[in-house]
Amino acid sequence: MYRDDVHQLALVPLAERSWRLCDRSVARSDAASVVAYVELLETGQYEVVWVSIGFGTARYPSLEGMFRAAVQMVQRSRGAGAIKPEPIPHRPPAHA
Repeated sequence: MYRDDVHQLALVPLAERSWRLCDRSVARSDAASVVAYVELLETGQYEVVWVSIGFGTARYPSLEGMFRAAVQMVQRSRGAGAIKPEPIPHRPPAHA
């Protein structure tokens, strides 16, 4: 299962040292197809900004480690199903 999940993920070049990590099982026109933005740092680490399957940033010593984490996150997001959004607290209108 891991091997198939990795093959659905693709790095799309943005610049010399940066990529979009995309999920090919999601339509390209769907914003959810962009899993993360990846940048190769001067230190040799890969900094990843998760956008559709997680939130926050992480650093990985190799692309393999980044792909392993991405596959786990994709699997978790599929298992979670639809998530009810957090309600937005309402405030009374400001008086002019």
